[in-house]
Amino acid sequence: MRQTFLKKYLMSVLLGVSLCSTAIAETVLVTIGQSGQVTDQQLEAAMKAAPFASQFPTLDEKDQAYLRGDMLLRLAQAEALHQEALTQKIPASDVFKQEMGNFKTSLLAQRYLLNLGKSIQVPDDIAQQLKQSAQNNSDALKAARSAYIAKRFNTLKTEKLNALRQQAHVKTYFDRLDHAKPDTLLAEGNGFKIHYGDLMPNTAISVDKARIQQKVEQWIDLILMAKAAQADGISVDNQLQDYAHNLAIRLLLAQKEQQWIPNEQVLLDYFQQHPKIGYIPERRQIGQIVLGSQKQAEEMRQRIMNGESLFTLAGQYSIDPYGRQRSGDMGWLTEGSGSPEIEAALKTLKNDEISPIIKTEKGWHIITIVDRKSAEQRNYNAVKDRVKQKLLAEKMTAYLKQITEKYPLQWHIPQHTQH
Repeated sequence: MRQTFLKKYLMSVLLGVSLCSTAIAETVLVTIGQSGQVTDQQLEAAMKAAPFASQFPTLDEKDQAYLRGDMLLRLAQAEALHQEALTQKIPASDVFKQEMGNFKTSLLAQRYLLNLGKSIQVPDDIAQQLKQSAQNNSDALKAARSAYIAKRFNTLKTEKLNALRQQAHVKTYFDRLDHAKPDTLLAEGNGFKIHYGDLMPNTAISVDKARIQQKVEQWIDLILMAKAAQADGISVDNQLQDYAHNLAIRLLLAQKEQQWIPNEQVLLDYFQQHPKIGYIPERRQIGQIVLGSQKQAEEMRQRIMNGESLFTLAGQYSIDPYGRQRSGDMGWLTEGSGSPEIEAALKTLKNDEISPIIKTEKGWHIITIVDRKSAEQRNYNAVKDRVKQKLLAEKMTAYLKQITEKYPLQWHIPQHTQH
């Protein structure tokens, strides 16, 4: 209940903010605990990165405010989790340090390759040849230039890596893979060493030697390119800061998941206590036409009963944009997903039968069921993933309440007068 109230409160306040003509700059919207905070810029960045970002401008102001409020609450909760991760000293763990090191190496290597690609220029004589071959076709010329750069990039990359390997005096010891242990040295060079345990933390798992050798070669390249990037003055500090913040939260939640689900028996017990998780509702393939008046609906139903196709008529007359665009084919819908009026009609409707006229707030509906898949009760093995998701969601809700009580959220959203 408390979280629902917060979302409604945030929605009403952020609606006022969104309607205000004056932009908010570097405003702290919420503080968390002693040191955490979420600013308006962080909120805007999260909104732009959200899956719904492309559809967001098409929503009405109320829906936009709701989504912003929900996102702000999520950011505040994440910051509370981050503070708990710091309290638990997650960043001091070996797993955190290794993950950060690997990420930094990969990121620097990526930046090195990006700069390498940018350094490639098409010589004037080659450019002229490509232009003549393309015969004034801009798409063909663009494709030809891209192919030339790609080929040159692969050659240049190989040349650079060979040079870096020579400079670093790289040595490999793949003959040791037959009797490898975690501390077995597989490769080394100036400033780095790669042990078997670095690539295979779980040494009990048997892995093909060719795959291990390939991973070693890949990591040699990544390490050398990362060192070259640093030598060129490339910095990835900003990306590392963001990654470290998120990694600390992920590792904290991984620890909690291990505590909540130490073994599969916990999931089995939870499933026995909540057998409805295994219930798969009936699914129906629905055809529908929606009309703007009861009179029009009655006329249309009579035409359908006289032999005309509901789907053809829906493509011409339905006032539902989605249904009209698809000629009335609404696809497969799960039992319970429709309005109460429609669900009540569907319960007694047989396949290919035309429903009576159904009145909802969206208009007057005429519906048919093309096909259906009966409801079923599945066993634990069939819904194991769903059981886990449900249990984790339940645990997470309680945990977030606990965390936000430990690191209280204090809202500082400015109130704006709407004119």
